[in-house]
Amino acid sequence: MTLIKFNPAKEFFRERMMPSEINSLFDSFFNEGLGKFERNVFFTPRADVIEKEENFEVHLALPGLKKDEISIDIEKNVLSISGERKLKNENKEDKYHMVENFYGKFSRKFTLPENIDQTKIDAQFTDGILTVVLPKQELKQNTTKVVIK
Repeated sequence: MTLIKFNPAKEFFRERMMPSEINSLFDSFFNEGLGKFERNVFFTPRADVIEKEENFEVHLALPGLKKDEISIDIEKNVLSISGERKLKNENKEDKYHMVENFYGKFSRKFTLPENIDQTKIDAQFTDGILTVVLPKQELKQNTTKVVIK
């Protein structure tokens, strides 16, 4: 048996001061969290980053896009992948009763390690998955011996 401490002030405030609609709104917000809100408003493609012996691979799930709708840039050791997934409304008379897919502009940024050979980066787009291969290179040791005088 579990004992629950009775708090009369809390019960009074909850039942009398707050209408049940507002109370349920707060409960659903805090119990479901911001995740539900984010999913319905922002399109953020999911990513997997895998390290292999000879390279890193970034896999981005971009269903419904074409390769010419995706942009890949590298600036100051930051890999940027961006684009836009648009809602294709071909018939203006159609009424959408529910839209659960994600649409809108997106941008994902990944800071690259120092040992990436940026001249040999390769990207492929197959079946809605963008794969960016980031080959590793040997880091040159920049060490200098300082003589104390």
